[in-house]
Amino acid sequence: MYEAYSRGVFEAGLQTNAVHMAQLREQTPAEFAALRPVLVAAAFTIATDEDLAWLRQYAEAGGHLVVGIRTGYEDQKARARLERKPALLDETAGVWYDEFSNLREPLPLIPGETVEGLALPGGASGTLWADGLQPTDDSTTVLARYEHPHYGRWPAITTREAGAGRVTYVGTVPDPIASAALMTWAVEVGAGTPAWARSTDSQSVSTSTNGAGERVHVIHNWSWEPSAFTLPAASRDVLSDEELATGTELELGAWDVRVVIEKS
Repeated sequence: MYEAYSRGVFEAGLQTNAVHMAQLREQTPAEFAALRPVLVAAAFTIATDEDLAWLRQYAEAGGHLVVGIRTGYEDQKARARLERKPALLDETAGVWYDEFSNLREPLPLIPGETVEGLALPGGASGTLWADGLQPTDDSTTVLARYEHPHYGRWPAITTREAGAGRVTYVGTVPDPIASAALMTWAVEVGAGTPAWARSTDSQSVSTSTNGAGERVHVIHNWSWEPSAFTLPAASRDVLSDEELATGTELELGAWDVRVVIEKS
């Protein structure tokens, strides 16, 4: 499960890091939501009540929580929970299930309703697993369904606003095409602004924080062909000290690199 989402992040040209629940507890849900606008609970199967409450509060505080299959299925002693699944997250997510199935082969996914620009491309599939998702009410939006005479009765991916944030539930294991589209959308919705992601396939974007607390972005062009990168936020060029407005196109030559500091 972790690999499915990390592959999607890679294919989308985004960045990610893995965190343990103990690390999350070192911050309040609101603090983490302000720092990390998207959090994927890929298959957080064994979890305490407090863990699941933290995830719920993260979404309500403004984060975009993406929940994968089996999250919240077992308690801290690895016993199947008695609560309706996903346990302690069902009301916030606006979806629940009591049936699930293994998949012998990938199932094509067809787009459902569009929420803030999610574009599910052709060829996207769900693999390995399918939860029989049941939206609780009209506040839950179906983002994708299975193209199948039996499984098509259930949504594959749903989303719902939760407090100041959002919970997206993925009831299958997305293939790289579906995962990349989902991660791109999740970041843009969660951050509320375009992501610092490559503008062309030949580019990569790496982001870190310097000692002054500034966000530094390194844009590479891994090609003999020149390319342009569109800045998603106002920045300052590290070498020239030039002020760059949002939407500025940075020109990159063959095997070129540009380093900018995002303006707060």
